[in-house]
Amino acid sequence: MSTTLGGNAKSVMGAGLVAKASTGLIAIAENFWNFVNWRRPEGCDCKGCRNWRLGQLRDILCRNAFIAWQEAIPNLVTTEGKNDLLTNYLKGSAYTAAFYVGLVDNASFTAYAAGDTAAQINGTNGWKESVVYSNANRVTWTGGTASAGSIDNSASPAAFSINGSATIRGGFLDTNNSKNGTSGKLYGEADFAAARAVLSGDTLNVTVTCTV
Repeated sequence: MSTTLGGNAKSVMGAGLVAKASTGLIAIAENFWNFVNWRRPEGCDCKGCRNWRLGQLRDILCRNAFIAWQEAIPNLVTTEGKNDLLTNYLKGSAYTAAFYVGLVDNASFTAYAAGDTAAQINGTNGWKESVVYSNANRVTWTGGTASAGSIDNSASPAAFSINGSATIRGGFLDTNNSKNGTSGKLYGEADFAAARAVLSGDTLNVTVTCTV
C-alpha cells in the first residue's frame, strides 16, 4: 500500500495467491512369468506314456518325466492391457475377468512392443502365435488370492500339451481364449532370453504372476 499526504490520496493494494496442487497416484502393473517344460523320456513305457501313445490322457504327465528346460522372466504390460485395467477397475465398468495364456512362435519374430494389441496377433505385431498343442483353446489363467499386491496361478499352472516340434519365443496373456483369436485385449507379453525348443509329448507349464 502507498499513500501521498497533502494531496490526492492514492492507495494501491495487490494480493496474489498462486496455488499449484498436484497429487500423483502411481500404480505400476508388472507381470512375471515362469515356464517349465516337462519331457517324456524316449522309450518310456509307463502307463501314462502308453496311454499317450494311444492318444488318450494327453494331459497326464509321464511319471518319469524330467524338466527339459525352465525359464523365469519379467515381461511388459501393453498399453492396451493398462487401459483395460484402468477402465474395468478404476473407472468401474461392468466386467467379469477372464484371461488366457498363449504361446509365441519364434518364426518371424522381431520384437515385443507396448503398442502390440490383440487385434494384430499374427498381423502387424512383431510376432506370431504358436498353436503347437492339443488343448482346444488357449489355456485358462486361474488366479489365486491376491496378497501383498500380487496374484498368480501357481496353484493351477497353465498346462500346454505339446503335440509337435516347434521353437517357442515366449508367451502372452489375452482375454480371448481362441487359438489365433484377434478379439479381446492383449494384457502382457513375455520374452525368452533365447528361443526354446519343444517336442511332441512335452507338457509346458506356465505360471504368470501379476503385481501392481
